[in-house]
Amino acid sequence: MRLTVNGKEIDLAREMTIVELLHEKGLQAKLVAVEHNLSWLRREDWSTVTLRDGDRLEIVHIMAGG
Repeated sequence: MRLTVNGKEIDLAREMTIVELLHEKGLQAKLVAVEHNLSWLRREDWSTVTLRDGDRLEIVHIMAGG
């Protein structure tokens, strides 16, 4: 299965949820925001959205600053 994540194509061996992908990539869910196929998702929905072949994700790190 092939996805586009932050403009780069990646291959996954199986379908997985956004939460599973973040865990596999070593990303902390509380530090990122996720856009899935041009729609920003609520964190509560990440465990119910199953990624499919051809999906597009933007994973953005949240940063605090002043």
